[in-house]
Amino acid sequence: MQVGSRSELRRINHAQNLHNKKSLILSFFILLTLIFSLVTFMNPSFMKKQLAKENNSVVVERYINDKFDNFANSINANRNGDTSNILTTKQTKPIADAMIDYTLGFHLFRTETASVAEEIKTVIFTKINDNSSTEAQSVKKILKKNNTQGIYAIITGFNLSNLTLAANIETLFVLVNVLISVLCIISLIAILKDMMLHLSGKGFFHTLSSAGMWTGALSIIIYGILALTPMLFSVESLPLAIGYWLEIASGIFLELVIIGVGLFIISTICWQLTSSN
Repeated sequence: MQVGSRSELRRINHAQNLHNKKSLILSFFILLTLIFSLVTFMNPSFMKKQLAKENNSVVVERYINDKFDNFANSINANRNGDTSNILTTKQTKPIADAMIDYTLGFHLFRTETASVAEEIKTVIFTKINDNSSTEAQSVKKILKKNNTQGIYAIITGFNLSNLTLAANIETLFVLVNVLISVLCIISLIAILKDMMLHLSGKGFFHTLSSAGMWTGALSIIIYGILALTPMLFSVESLPLAIGYWLEIASGIFLELVIIGVGLFIISTICWQLTSSN
């Protein structure tokens, strides 16, 4: 009877330890993803620097030119020249920065786009000159002639309603991110306390290291696939600028893969050191 009780106790402890390890892996992975997204994708300062990189600036230039081309077409600007590169990098970057400042960071829910449209108009007036493309100069002239309706024309031509949607989704994501992060931390504290009650010091760190290994492995696999997606498939045709976002995000996902590799290596070493001889 006593032997059976001990066997049952060991089985319960093993099941509890397995459950704790799975919970640790899930909590670690969610926390890593949420915190990383807050300091990268949701951080306007970081994203501006990311977009300024040579490989990303090409994507940004293509995206802004596509928007500007639609805008030029909506106001019947001169269309005789090459419409693939109406604006240069020096002209597209401040427009992209204005969109990032409007969309990302900590802000309330957006209800208007006049502010970002005003910034785009200012860029058009100050950055487009006699050396700019014929189409760009034509847009500038038309805006100056219809200055009172210029803001509305930019809002509709650039389809800034999608930017408002993106800004509000970002706000919602930040709120949910913080809430889930707090819940994950509370859950982690409860799991670690339970582990300390049932495991020795060596067993505690061994389980912790094992969870770290799995978290690192999951990060390598999942974010490695996301980083490679724009290289393996054509994503430009995806709706709501998702394709452009994936092209820019691939480099950021690669950084998360590197973090996953580092976590996997460190956890593997700790796991091996705490393994029973």
